Amino acid sequence: MSSGGNPDRPRPPRPTGRYVPARGIHTESARLQRLGWLRSTTRTSLDSLQHTRLDAGKLTGNIEGFVGTVEIPIGIAGPLLFCGENVQGEIYAPMATTEGALVSSATRGALAVTMSGGVTTCAVSQAMTRAPVFAFSRLSAAGRFAAAIPRHLDDLRTAVRQVSQHAELVSLEPVVLGRTVHLRFRYTTGDAAGQNMTTACTWHACQWILQQPDLAGEGELESFIIEGNTSGDKKASSQAMGEGRGIRVSADCLLSAGVVERVLKTTPDELVTGYQHIAAGAVHSGVLGSNANTANMVAAIFTATGQDIACVHESGVGQFILERTPDGVYASMTLPGLAIGTVGGGTHLTTQHELLETMGCTGRRSAARLAEIIAGFALALDLSTVSAAVSGQFASAHERLGRNRPVRWFGLDELDAAFFESALGHSARPGVKVTGVEASGIPMGPSVLSELTSRTVKKAVGLFPMQLRVADGDAEEKLDVMVKVKPTDREVMKMAGLAAGLCGGPVATHYRRFEQRLGFVGCDVRELALYEQTDTRFTSLVPRPYRTYRDDRREAYVIVMECLGDMELMDTSERPRAWSRRHLDIALRDLGQLHSLWYGKEPALRRMPWIGHVPNASDMVEMKDLWLALADHAAEEFPEIVVARHHARLLSCIATIDHWWPQIEAMPRTLVHNDFNPRNLAIRADGRLCAYDWELATLHIPQHDLAELLCTALDPDDINAATVAELSETHRRSLETHARTTLDRAQWECGYRLALKDLAVNRFGLYFVAHTVRHYGFLEQWWRNLWALIDLSETA
Repeated sequence: MSSGGNPDRPRPPRPTGRYVPARGIHTESARLQRLGWLRSTTRTSLDSLQHTRLDAGKLTGNIEGFVGTVEIPIGIAGPLLFCGENVQGEIYAPMATTEGALVSSATRGALAVTMSGGVTTCAVSQAMTRAPVFAFSRLSAAGRFAAAIPRHLDDLRTAVRQVSQHAELVSLEPVVLGRTVHLRFRYTTGDAAGQNMTTACTWHACQWILQQPDLAGEGELESFIIEGNTSGDKKASSQAMGEGRGIRVSADCLLSAGVVERVLKTTPDELVTGYQHIAAGAVHSGVLGSNANTANMVAAIFTATGQDIACVHESGVGQFILERTPDGVYASMTLPGLAIGTVGGGTHLTTQHELLETMGCTGRRSAARLAEIIAGFALALDLSTVSAAVSGQFASAHERLGRNRPVRWFGLDELDAAFFESALGHSARPGVKVTGVEASGIPMGPSVLSELTSRTVKKAVGLFPMQLRVADGDAEEKLDVMVKVKPTDREVMKMAGLAAGLCGGPVATHYRRFEQRLGFVGCDVRELALYEQTDTRFTSLVPRPYRTYRDDRREAYVIVMECLGDMELMDTSERPRAWSRRHLDIALRDLGQLHSLWYGKEPALRRMPWIGHVPNASDMVEMKDLWLALADHAAEEFPEIVVARHHARLLSCIATIDHWWPQIEAMPRTLVHNDFNPRNLAIRADGRLCAYDWELATLHIPQHDLAELLCTALDPDDINAATVAELSETHRRSLETHARTTLDRAQWECGYRLALKDLAVNRFGLYFVAHTVRHYGFLEQWWRNLWALIDLSETA
């Protein structure tokens, strides 16, 4: 706020201890000098501020003491179909945010609205207010001033025009509070937000008032302040809610029942009833307006387009309304005071201006267009958010996974020399000394579970390559090791639940029913137990383990193993043609050796404390609702991958699961890797398989791993009866040899066909859930290979 006062008043001395350039304040040289001073004062590197694309010389009206810039990720939401007064057609909206799932949620809402015919929008009015306060000696003087000032509206308009050609003074309203008068100036400001413009205009108008004896009164006016806090500037207020400050804009749409169910994953009745509960809560708590998260959309677009971000407080006030209709749901959003502009402020900055251009918001009437776009996307976001809440999809990204006790998590700082000396001592190198430990820069391709779970927990989980300096007697060497810090099974299930929640509706509901039966229980300890195996049939075909470390109280599940290098083939999921026939023969030959370890020992394997839930026919039939939900989700969300023919056949597999899964359960089973694909497999230079990431290992027929490898590693051109039969035989004969048994070939082929069906129903259904939150480039080819193999198996 500015105030009237004596301009000749002595200024206080300039504070010492801070750097102020003597000249050239808005220059790159001055910026770097300030940055250097800040580094030396705070003793921090501030390397990220060293370079900026902004021209310091063009920021004179935007910032002082400029030292650098902060990057905020920008996502694109949409498209959303508009049928508005100032915007028509499909629009994409830039959203600058660091809140995960926000852009996806807005896009989902936009899809629902677009599929229902689009959103109608209307910029109703524009007004920017400034409200100086005049203090008089007595109430009587204030009253006389308030009565007289409206007669001078035309004089004040003339004074305003001397300052700005864009601001037009519309009205003037005096409000008497005791011996003060708050004078509310109301302007239109064209395509500018007008905050600074109206301040300058109002200041000039007030100077005119002070020069009028009949208004100021002889000695009766004591002081004035340019803003008396009744305009609602950067504050949410009932006054602005009713009268508007900025652009008042509304948006509405009609959603069909089918779209609500297919896209928003709920029903019209559930959606409207849930909204009524939320609206009632807003009334009870005294919230201005009633909405789910309008401020999220306003803040994201404000940040992306150079608006005054502090105005989110007032601009984020919104009234969201849902009503049940015979055919679906009516939805509307009114934003009474969007303080926005497409000229002035930060809109001239390069990136912000370009993003405004992408929405066509840089010409005449573009501020009204921008307002309608914000309202339309705010409506879409609220529809998606409320739908998520009422259908059980909504979950806080900051939830602490249900913990009710403090946990001292395992930290990377504990990976010190003593830890690794103990690790190497466990692996037949007693007495070895570790003289140095440092992180290695080896690029990693983490497992699906670790990669996704790392986004939902605050502790360190994942793969951490380290290089050790090791002294063994007089000899010294460097040793590369890989440290795998595993999430708990609860964290993995929570992550999977969040992903299922984003899929919404039946997927979210049925995932919660069956999450204990999807193979995640015990995934934290299972891999540790397997790396503690001593049978060479297993140890020769996995990464060499140095040590496992488990502390349940600290939720610490750690494996130290060899860092795989000099591999002939590794991490090839994005290179579908990397696997040659020779590589496949090696993998299936050695897979038979791995399977022989527990083949014929099913009762003993079931007794292992780490085996977790074992899939069975009864469960698979009971979980039919989940399999159907996964199939429908995949077909609806990814129709370019899950074509109608495959979806229909998948539904047929699910419908008959009570006939074919009991056949699987009746066959001889063993320990299977259960994630046997190129993401988790390597071929050593000496021609041996190396299989890692064993957290999902379970009891199943051995053909399960065979089927998964073929549909994920086989070149599509090689999917023919002869090649598949030969590869299957390689696996069968190897298992016969290492298990010292005889395997009926007809039964083997039957098991292979059933394993393909099981993969389609179960594994790929969950893959498409993960694909919803993290794009997997390999998934389309794997899916097409799967159905090509199923077609081939059914015609053989």
